[in-house]
Amino acid sequence: MPAADARRVRDLLLPAAVLLLVALVVRELPWGPVARWRMRRRMIALLDPDLPPDERARAVSRAREMVPLIGLPAAAALAPPPLPAGADPTALRFEVVHPASSAGAPGFRVRVPWHSVPARAADAHGRCQPATVLLGAHRALLVVVLGRVGAVEQGGVLAGARDRPAQARALGERRAAVGDVVHAMTAAGPAWRHTFAVGTRHVTDTHVDRDGWAFAVGVLRTADDTSVDGLADTVLASWRWLTPEGAPPAPRGPAAAAPGRLAIRTPDLALAASCRAPAAPAELVAADVPCPDDAWTAAYLRLSPTSSLVVTVSDADPGRDARTTLERPERTAWGPRVTPAGPVRERATPAGVVATRTLQVAGLARTEARLDRRGRTWRWLLTYAPDETAALGVLEDALQTWRWED
Repeated sequence: MPAADARRVRDLLLPAAVLLLVALVVRELPWGPVARWRMRRRMIALLDPDLPPDERARAVSRAREMVPLIGLPAAAALAPPPLPAGADPTALRFEVVHPASSAGAPGFRVRVPWHSVPARAADAHGRCQPATVLLGAHRALLVVVLGRVGAVEQGGVLAGARDRPAQARALGERRAAVGDVVHAMTAAGPAWRHTFAVGTRHVTDTHVDRDGWAFAVGVLRTADDTSVDGLADTVLASWRWLTPEGAPPAPRGPAAAAPGRLAIRTPDLALAASCRAPAAPAELVAADVPCPDDAWTAAYLRLSPTSSLVVTVSDADPGRDARTTLERPERTAWGPRVTPAGPVRERATPAGVVATRTLQVAGLARTEARLDRRGRTWRWLLTYAPDETAALGVLEDALQTWRWED
C-alpha cells in the first residue's frame, strides 16, 4: 500500500477506548435499527468538517461498519461472554502473555479478571492491543502497546509516559478531564494516570514506558460506577516483563556530532546534520526512531509536558513540495481538529529555504518548518501550549545553528 493511502486508512481509526465504547453500547443495549441509525448519524456529524471528500467517504464507511443496523459490529462479535453478573470485576483469574515483538517491543505477562477478546497481531511498528476484557455493565479493561516513544504520526509525537496525560488533555476536544494526573510506582515501572469523560462513560488510562516503548492500561466504566476502583493498580501489581530469548544483536554505533551539538542522523545512522544542543530544561527523550508513516524521528526534544521539538526525515513526495504540503495540512477524521493559524511563509536559514506554518491542533499550537533536500523531506515540528510561545526560540535556534554534515 502506498504511504499516502496507508496514512488515510490510519486516519479513520478512533482511539481504542472510543471504539470499544461503541462496541459495548451496540452489544449490550437492545437497540433497534432506528436507534442505531441515529447513533451512526451522530458519529458522522462529529467528523472534521474540513476532511477531503475521499477521506470523508472512508470515514463514513468506517462508521457504518462500527454501527451496523442489524447484528453486532466485528469488535463485539469476536468477544467472549462478559464477566458473569455478581462476579468481582477486580479479582484476577486469568493470565495474558504477550511475547516480545519483531519490531523490538518488550514482552510481558499480566493477570486480568476475565477472558480477553482474541488479540490481533501487532502491526509492523509493534502497536497492538494484547488484552481487551469485557467486564459487563459497560465496564472493560484494555492493555495497549502504543508504539515507540518519539514516533511521529499525523504531525503528533508519541510522548513519554509522564507527558501523555497532559497532552491527551490538551488534545481532547470531546473529552472532559476528571481529577488530576496521578504519579505512582508500579511493578511495571513509574506510571502516570489520568481520567477523562466520554459522554456518560469514564476512561482511566495508566501510562508506563519500557526500553523506549509506550504502554497503557485503560479501565472503562460509567461515571457513577465504583466497582472497578483499584483494578488498574491490581493489574499493574501482577505485571512482569519478559526477557527475550537470546541476546539481541549489537546495534551499529551511531555517528556522533561535535561536543555541544545535537546529532541528526538518517535511517542508516549516518550523520546528516547537527545543530546547537538546547540548554536545560530541554531534554533529548528519543532519537533514531522509525515512524508509522515511513518517516524517521532523528531527534525528540522535550521542553515541557505539553511542548516539544521533533526533527524528522522521510523520502520526498515528488508530487508535493514543502509549501504545497503545508497548504493542505494533515487531518484526522474524528479529531483533534486542525485549524491553520496563519499563511505559509518561506524564509532563508542556514539549513536552506524553509516553508513554515502554524496550526492550531485542539488546545495546542504546532509550528512546522519544512525543507526538501536531496530527495528527502526534513521537518521541524514544534508543539506548545498557548502560554508557551517562548518555545519558538528553541525552533529558531535549531534552524539558525543548523549545519549539514553530509
